[in-house]
Amino acid sequence: MKKSMAGTVGLGLGLMLLTSGCKLLEPLAIAQGVTCQQDQNQDTQNRLFELRDRAQNHLQSGKLDRATEDLSELFQRMQGVSPRRETVLMLIELVNGTQAQEGMLETLVDRLVAEGEGSQAESVLDAAAEVSHTLDSGYSYGKTRTLAGIARLYIQTGQRDRARATLARAILAETGIRGAAFKTKGLSEIARTYIALEDPIQASQILGRSLQYAQSIVYQDAYSQAWDFQPLAIYYGQVGQLEKALELAGTISEAYYRSQTFAEIAKNLADQGNIERAHKIVLDHVSDTEIKARGLAEIGLRSAKQGQTNRVIPLFTEAVRQANLISDPNSRMVALSPILIHYAEAGYPDRALQEITPLERPEIKAKVLNAIAIEYATQGQREEASTIARQALETVRTISESYEQEFLLMDMVRDYTRLGLYEVAIQAAHQIPYLEKKQALLLALATEAATRGDDEIAVKAAEMMPINLVPLAFVYQNLGQTERGTELLNRGMKAVESLETNEQKFEVLASLVVEYAKAGQQAKAEELFAQVLSISSQVQENSYVWETVFNRLLEGGLDDFTLQLVRIMKEEYFQSTFINRLVERFIRGGKIDQAYQVIELLKSPSEQVSNLIAIADQSLKAGERDIAREALDKAFDIAQTVPGEESKMMRFGGQYDAEGNWFGYTEVEDPMDRGSLYEEIAIRYGQLGEDNSAMQVVRSLESPTLKTQVQQRLACYR
Repeated sequence: MKKSMAGTVGLGLGLMLLTSGCKLLEPLAIAQGVTCQQDQNQDTQNRLFELRDRAQNHLQSGKLDRATEDLSELFQRMQGVSPRRETVLMLIELVNGTQAQEGMLETLVDRLVAEGEGSQAESVLDAAAEVSHTLDSGYSYGKTRTLAGIARLYIQTGQRDRARATLARAILAETGIRGAAFKTKGLSEIARTYIALEDPIQASQILGRSLQYAQSIVYQDAYSQAWDFQPLAIYYGQVGQLEKALELAGTISEAYYRSQTFAEIAKNLADQGNIERAHKIVLDHVSDTEIKARGLAEIGLRSAKQGQTNRVIPLFTEAVRQANLISDPNSRMVALSPILIHYAEAGYPDRALQEITPLERPEIKAKVLNAIAIEYATQGQREEASTIARQALETVRTISESYEQEFLLMDMVRDYTRLGLYEVAIQAAHQIPYLEKKQALLLALATEAATRGDDEIAVKAAEMMPINLVPLAFVYQNLGQTERGTELLNRGMKAVESLETNEQKFEVLASLVVEYAKAGQQAKAEELFAQVLSISSQVQENSYVWETVFNRLLEGGLDDFTLQLVRIMKEEYFQSTFINRLVERFIRGGKIDQAYQVIELLKSPSEQVSNLIAIADQSLKAGERDIAREALDKAFDIAQTVPGEESKMMRFGGQYDAEGNWFGYTEVEDPMDRGSLYEEIAIRYGQLGEDNSAMQVVRSLESPTLKTQVQQRLACYR
C-alpha cells in the first residue's frame, strides 16, 4: 500500500504546483527554482534522516529522554523545509507506523506512559502536531492520518482538550482528500480517534461515511479490499454495532484476514464482558486454525480477569486442542507458546505446565516456563516458582543463538528481581555474557534487595561484580545505614585494588568516578579520576575498554573528565572518533566554547572544518548569527591548510579482473577534500547573507567548474 500512498503524495504535489500558478513559469525558471529549493532543503533533509535513526537507537537502548529530544528536533526541523514526498512519508511512518509495526512516536509515548512520565511527551506531540498542521491541501491524506494519530496519543497522555483540538484539525484536513480509497482510510482514522475519546455516536457517523466510500471502490485484489474493510469491521464492533461488524467481516474475501477480523471483533466483545458470544464467533467464523486457537486463549484470559472462572478451562482446553491440530511442528510450537503463556497468566500454571511437552525449541520453551514461574510466584507458591525458573534457566543454556539467550536472561533477571526470587535472579544474571549489562542488572537486584531489607542477598549480588559494592554502599547510606555503607565502601575499594589487569582497573575506576560524582563526593571523584588518567597509558586505545570508559563518563554527565581523558589519547583515529562525539554533545548543549576546545585537539584540518561547520549549522538554526559567522571564519582559515588536491574522488564497490584491474566501481567526490569544504563554507556564508565572505571563498577555488557550481548555488540565497 505504500506505493499507492506515495503515488498520491506525488500527485498532490503536482496539483499543488499547478494550482499555485507555477505552470505559467518558463521551464528554465521552474528548473532553477526546484534546484534552489533542493539545495536549501538537502542539508535539512539529511539531518532529518540522521535524527530519525538516532532517535530509533535511543529508543531501543531505553534512553527515552534522548529519544524525545531527537524526535522533537526532527519535527521542528520538518517545519523549516518545504513539504516533499520523502518528508511527508517519514512523518506518516513516525506517527502512524506501517502495517508491520507501530510508529516510533507511539512507541515512545507508550513507554513514557508506562513509566509514569506521560507529561514528558507533551513537547514532542506539540511539535508533531504543528508540522502536520503546516502541510497544505496537496497532502490532505497524510495530514489527516497524522493529526488523528497524534490526537490519540494526546488522549493516551491524558490531554483530552488538546486531543479534541487536534482531531478538529484532522476533520478539516479530510475535506481536502481526493479519491475514495484515501477518503475511506482518512475517515477510518478519524473514527478510530472518536472511539478512543469514547464518543461512539460521532464515531458511528464517520464510519458510515467511510463505508460509503469503501463500497464505491472496485478493488483490484483481495488484499486491498481487506486493508479497507478490516478496520471498518473492527471499529463497528467497538462502537457496539456488532451485527454490522460481523456483516462487514464476512465480506472480506481473503480468508486469513477474514479470520483475523472475526477474532479481533470477538476479543473486543470479550473485553465488554460478553464471553459466550465472543466464544461462539470464534468457533463459527474463524477458519484459520492458528488464529482460532490464539483467539480462544485471548478470550480465556479475559474471562479469567473478569472473574468468569467457569469458562476459563473450557476455552483454554479448546485453544490447546486447536493448536495441536497444526501439522507443521514449528508452526504448532509458535501457535502453542502464547496460548500456554496466557493459560499461566489466567491463573492456571499447573495446566499450562502439563501441555508444555510439544515445545521442543528451547527459545520457545524457556519463555513459557518463565511465564509459568512468574505466575507461581505471583500466587505465592515460591518453591514451585523457583523450581520452574531453574528449569527455564537450564533450557536457556541450550539455545544456540547467544543474542536470544541474552535477551531472555535479562528479562528473567528483571522478572525474578521484581518478584523477590533473588537466588534465581542471581543465577540468571550469572549466565549473561555481556559484562556491562550483567553489572547493571546485578546492581538493580542488589539495590532492590537492600531496600527490602535483605542484606545477605544484596551483598551476594553485588559481590558477583565487586564494582557494585561501592554504589550499593551509597544505597545503604541513603537508607540511613551509614556504618554498613562505610563497610561496603572499604570492601569495594579493596576489591578494586585486587583486580588483576590494567583493563579491569581502568574500567572499574572510571565507574567508581561516576558513582562518587553521583553521590556528590566530588573530591573523591577527582582523586579516583587521577588514577584513571594514570592507568590509561597502560591500556591500548584500540581496546573496547576505552570506549566503555568514555561512554560511562559521558553518560554520567562528567563532560570535563571526559575531555581530560580525550586530551591524553595518542592514537589519532580513536581520539578523533571520541572528539567528534564530544563536539556533537557540546553543540547540542549550547556549550560552544567547550566545543572549540575539543575541535582544537583534532589533528586533521578536514575534521576540524567539518565540526566548525556543524557549529555554524546549529547556530544558524538558533538564530545566533555572530556565533555562526565566527565558526565559519575559523573554518575558512583552517580549510586553507587542508593538504592535497582540491578535488579527490572516492571509489566504492566493484571487483578486480584476472590482471588485477579494478572495474565496475562507483566513484564519488570526497566530501572532506578542500574543494568540498570550501563549497560548504561558502554556502553557509550565503545562508547568513554574507555575500562578500562567500565570494572570497569562491575566489579561493582553483577549478572554474566548481566556482561556477558554487556561484549557482549561492544565487539561491540572494
